Amino acid sequence: MTLPSALVDLGLIDQYEFLVQSVLAGHGPTLLAGLRERVQLELVDRQEFGSGAMLLRYQASGVSV
Repeated sequence: MTLPSALVDLGLIDQYEFLVQSVLAGHGPTLLAGLRERVQLELVDRQEFGSGAMLLRYQASGVSV
């Protein structure tokens, strides 16, 4: 188990930010592999960049930030 997935399993992360690049790699590590339960997320903000990248900000459902 990785540190990020352990923190998710313990409920210690209330907000997630993902920077999505417009490139398909087709391989590489999975950030949160091995989670015990599915985490429902709610999109709270997004920012688009001229490069085509997007910053997506989510919070875990049921969490007030």
